[in-house]
Amino acid sequence: MDMDKRAKLIAMYFPQLHAIPENDEWWGEGFTDWVNVKAAQPLFEGHNQPRIPLDKNHYDQSDMDTLIWQADLAKSHGIHGFCHYHYWFDGKQLLETPTDLMLGNKDINMPFCLSWANETWSKRWDGRDHHILMKQTHPPCKERWKLHFDYLIRAWSDERAICVDGKPVFVIYRPQNIPEIENMLDYWKELAVAHGLKGLYFIFQKQYEMPKRECLKGFDAAFQFQPFEAIYSPEFDPGSIRHSTWFKMIRRLPEGAQDLLRALRSKFVNELTFYDYDRVWAEVVKVRREPDLTTYPGAFVDWDNTARYKNKATIFKGASPEKFTFWLDKLLQTMPERDIPEPFVFINAWNEWAESTYLEPDEKNQFSYLKAISDVAGSKL
Repeated sequence: MDMDKRAKLIAMYFPQLHAIPENDEWWGEGFTDWVNVKAAQPLFEGHNQPRIPLDKNHYDQSDMDTLIWQADLAKSHGIHGFCHYHYWFDGKQLLETPTDLMLGNKDINMPFCLSWANETWSKRWDGRDHHILMKQTHPPCKERWKLHFDYLIRAWSDERAICVDGKPVFVIYRPQNIPEIENMLDYWKELAVAHGLKGLYFIFQKQYEMPKRECLKGFDAAFQFQPFEAIYSPEFDPGSIRHSTWFKMIRRLPEGAQDLLRALRSKFVNELTFYDYDRVWAEVVKVRREPDLTTYPGAFVDWDNTARYKNKATIFKGASPEKFTFWLDKLLQTMPERDIPEPFVFINAWNEWAESTYLEPDEKNQFSYLKAISDVAGSKL
């Protein structure tokens, strides 16, 4: 088999696992996501909480040895690259240390791209404007766009940058929040060419259906951010009358109204939400295409955000390394019919411990999820 045609698994990479002054101020000195991960408690019989890294390796991402370990571990098990979350607030950056350390150390042999998580930070953890910690703004002017470009060009010019047709990939989480986004993307492309690049390749990180698609005109592609793209799909049957009614109602509303309803539901609904792992994965593996955009599939390892939301958590029941292996294999079997220029699959996630979606080894499953990557992705188109 042509090695270049094998599936290229890109794992979402979270930089939250190191201390920063802002989190010290907001949450207490030395705070990282490990604080919540360690404090999680089981909420029902058989509940797999707390999640404990193998050998209790609650690492620090400001340590270069950690970054080298992560890259070596991922690469040796068949992960093609990392997609680093990028937190930019009109010139102010947060949690940039792991990415900057990686950019400064060419010995970290791991392809990468960046995903701009362009949301407001709040104490509700979900990016909606409630107890705002860091406001996200998008001034529609070239001066501010150029300031952001001047940071990004370092990543885009790196020889490890993940590319499509020679163009560095850049992912954006909430394009609908950016005024004049098409003009901004065109301006960045012009600047990139002036810096000797072939251009830029913009990907929308799709979580749910977009009520208005005009903001996607400057994009080349979308990737299906799982498990949410699946559960917000119009075809998905949650298997519950209550949840079916909720999803049918919320899908019909404008995005602002959707966000308001989610915030109200989170505030007043004091119960766990469950989804069936197999039922969701059965939706994930379907070949669905975005209108006018190349569409890359996504995958997810597990999901249980008890560490963050406690008795308001969302939990995908039935997750296991064996089921992940089965469904990932099913997904990769669909790759030849997807008609995409690169066989990318975006996996949620490498190390999102507070939401229990991680490939890194833990005390319960050890290296089983990584073994699934080695066993399945190593031989699939």
